[in-house]
Amino acid sequence: MTRKETIVAAILLIAFGTGMHFVHHVPFFNHFLGYIFPVSESVMAHMKMVFYPMLLLSLYLTISRRDIREIGAPVLGGLAVMPLIIIAFFSYWGFVRHELMLLDIAIYIACMIGAIHLAKRWRTSQFVQCHWRLWIVLIICCIVVIGVLSYHAPDWIIFADLR
Repeated sequence: MTRKETIVAAILLIAFGTGMHFVHHVPFFNHFLGYIFPVSESVMAHMKMVFYPMLLLSLYLTISRRDIREIGAPVLGGLAVMPLIIIAFFSYWGFVRHELMLLDIAIYIACMIGAIHLAKRWRTSQFVQCHWRLWIVLIICCIVVIGVLSYHAPDWIIFADLR
């Protein structure tokens, strides 16, 4: 990706991910949309807001470059920063015991920029390109797991509505 493409992708993906956060407030929100869009104010919701925009970037790169080997790096970048969301959120939540919207937004933007940066670096990795079949299986597994956890989450704090 060129520098211009990276900047445009970052702006669009951050805007899309942020917009995802508010879909559960619209009147036409239904059970199916909940598999993709956040359904609560939880740490897992923020992880969804990273995974699906990065999946869109994977699909965009794969289709625009007409190369299936492009599918892995963005999703892997998104998955790599998800633990940082958990660490950052609970690092401050342990002190204040409630969420801070501006800090949540800053954490989200930083994680998205990090995911896009990792994706850009890993796109040229021979390992990532050679194992595109594995990344497709990983993507499908992540979609299923994230979807199921949306409505059947264990009683863990990362799935709790922390408003």
